[in-house]
Amino acid sequence: MTLSPVVTPVELRPRRIWFIIAGLVAVGGVLAAAGVMLFVLRSGGDLGQRLTPSQAVTVHLSPTDEKMVWVEEAGESVPDVSCDASRVDGQEVLESHEVHLLSENVQLNVDNERWRGLLTLSAGPAGWYEVSCRTPGVGPAPTLSIGDPPRFYDARDTALGSLAAFGLAGISVIIGGVLAVVVAVRRGLHRVRLRQQSTDANHG
Repeated sequence: MTLSPVVTPVELRPRRIWFIIAGLVAVGGVLAAAGVMLFVLRSGGDLGQRLTPSQAVTVHLSPTDEKMVWVEEAGESVPDVSCDASRVDGQEVLESHEVHLLSENVQLNVDNERWRGLLTLSAGPAGWYEVSCRTPGVGPAPTLSIGDPPRFYDARDTALGSLAAFGLAGISVIIGGVLAVVVAVRRGLHRVRLRQQSTDANHG
């Protein structure tokens, strides 16, 4: 009986370190996607200027530079708030948009205070505007603030960001898996070739 030549793992190519690299690619992609979900999608946003109902504050608005009106959550129902914007220089407001965040749960934690996004404001032309917000006047006056919105806050942007994160994780796992399979196949072929070379040398 002829014994097959012994081939040690050290002799095989590619080296086993490529399995570690494949694993790092997969794990790195998953961790990067988790970072996107936890930090990028939920980052950004600030309270800006605090105000009370009917108090006017000056902010910069444009059709593409929107501001968010926040309300401090005090365990009560979300108040019904509406806002008006007028140009500081007295020029005509050509366009003004107020979008209420009815379905989005946009939150911001600052100094142990919990705030919720109520609505976004944008106006044109770009410039400085005097903004005042009002409530129906029923119950205690809410604490409001107007500042920048988070990078992603509406359902569409959040969904797109989430899909991008899941896509990154999926692609990384696929690349890592394919790399591991390729390395395993090439090592198997190299093992066969080394055994054949050893057998030919013994018979030569």
